[in-house]
Amino acid sequence: MKTKGNNFSYIFLCLAVIIAIFISIKVAAKEAFWLDTKLADLFADVPDTLHPFFLLVTELGDKKGIGIVALIVLVWLLLRKRHFLGAAALSLSTGLGNEANRLLKDWIARPRPELEHFAHVDSLSFPSGHAMVGLVFYFFTAYLMQEGMKSPAAKRIVVTVTVLLLLLIGASRIILQVHYPTDVIAGFAFGYIWLFLSIYIYQLVKKRLRKT
Repeated sequence: MKTKGNNFSYIFLCLAVIIAIFISIKVAAKEAFWLDTKLADLFADVPDTLHPFFLLVTELGDKKGIGIVALIVLVWLLLRKRHFLGAAALSLSTGLGNEANRLLKDWIARPRPELEHFAHVDSLSFPSGHAMVGLVFYFFTAYLMQEGMKSPAAKRIVVTVTVLLLLLIGASRIILQVHYPTDVIAGFAFGYIWLFLSIYIYQLVKKRLRKT
């Protein structure tokens, strides 16, 4: 994903901003979403036998899960690629993104769904941290992986796998009844905005370093 010369990136950014603002305003005003009811009913049909799978998937968006994957990625960037700027950018964007998510949760203060939670939760509901921080981390990782790839097919595979992983993480939060669907949708929207800004700054710094 590029932030310059790519119209789709800017189109997605505009959509993300609109979605994030719209949902945030309605949630802050404590208005109900028909989408929450419809999607929650849809995901309620998922068999209970699949809960262990989604518990595993949801861990990949948790702090511990991202921390373990991040450690592997950072070792790869630092020792194999000697990509110090990429490692620093990934760490900062993910860490600061997590703090931004915490601030949004405290500001909006939306309670969790009044349902049986099938996964441990200890924070407020909006926006989903798994969706927001997960999107920032995994897509930034995918972006850094693509930098060294010449094959368009390989790049498409990386993007496809990343998208599928994030969709599964997002779905797991609804299926395990710890988030409203709009928490996840807004999480992805805020995550994309944060990712866009992070990559934009990363590219600026990278160009300046090349000139020095």
